[in-house]
Amino acid sequence: MNGFIKEYSGWAKISYSEYSNITVIFFCDWLFHKCMMQLASLQYEVKPHSGRALEVREVKCSTVLRRMNFSHVSEYTANFYRGCTHGCVYCYAPSLIHDERRWGYFVDAKANSPQLLRKELGQIHEKEVVFLSSASDPYQPVEARFKITRRCLEALLERDFPVIILTRSPLVLRDTDLLKKFTWLRVGCSISSVSNKFYEPGVVSVSRRIETLRRLHEHGITTWVSMAPVIPQLVLEDVGMLLKKLKKSGVSCVVFGMLRFIGYEESRIMFEQRTNLRSASVMRKEKEVREEIAKLVSSNGLDSYSVLEWSREPTKTLDDFSPISQA
Repeated sequence: MNGFIKEYSGWAKISYSEYSNITVIFFCDWLFHKCMMQLASLQYEVKPHSGRALEVREVKCSTVLRRMNFSHVSEYTANFYRGCTHGCVYCYAPSLIHDERRWGYFVDAKANSPQLLRKELGQIHEKEVVFLSSASDPYQPVEARFKITRRCLEALLERDFPVIILTRSPLVLRDTDLLKKFTWLRVGCSISSVSNKFYEPGVVSVSRRIETLRRLHEHGITTWVSMAPVIPQLVLEDVGMLLKKLKKSGVSCVVFGMLRFIGYEESRIMFEQRTNLRSASVMRKEKEVREEIAKLVSSNGLDSYSVLEWSREPTKTLDDFSPISQA
């Protein structure tokens, strides 16, 4: 902790209580999110300049697996955390969980997830893909302390379930030893068109995410990228150059998606309040941008979406076996 205090002493007010709790009040939000990566495994109360504290709670959940059905795809999703310290201003999750706390400043860790997951997996007769995660990042900073995702991966590995992971954190590299043992597993990183600290205050740089993908690939793990959301009037990345870097790092496919606020009213309001931009104005020329990105993805050979499709081996019947020849 002394190193942390030395590094940030000129940028933050640090005080101690009689119970050895530490309160850090930052003079700017970006510094708050930067230090979150360093404090991930420690139990400190951290406050940005606005006076809001990061609230981390341990809670119990009643279920872990939830079924998702998208067109012909059927899979499970599991969220081991409620809330996310990435604090992305466009995130759709606030519209799903309807929490009054400020997005980006709270996380509820579902402490009983590993035990409950083992029980639920034992009740499933036919395997489906388990997606980690749909409404939170399974490797956000607090995972370094709780290790809930790692313990749930151990449960999934015991029954060899197919798994797709989506994260923005290099913390996923911690679990490479487990990831390599799965029969079928895909690990992806999410990269939006606005990957900077204004729109994504708690997320590591794009270069670190690409490096994470490269190292996973070196370990023989199939990787992919979710390029989402793409905001037509806020494409701050050189998409063509980005795709070339992803290809070079061993990424198998890139799935892109446009920003959507239809049905996500709370997220729209949050976006407009935090950016002072109108959602309708940033979505102009959506069709043109979508078509251009699709061409770039295809020209870079990153449209092999079958990589993300898992299918169980068909059950063999008597007709599948050749008759035994008679001597």
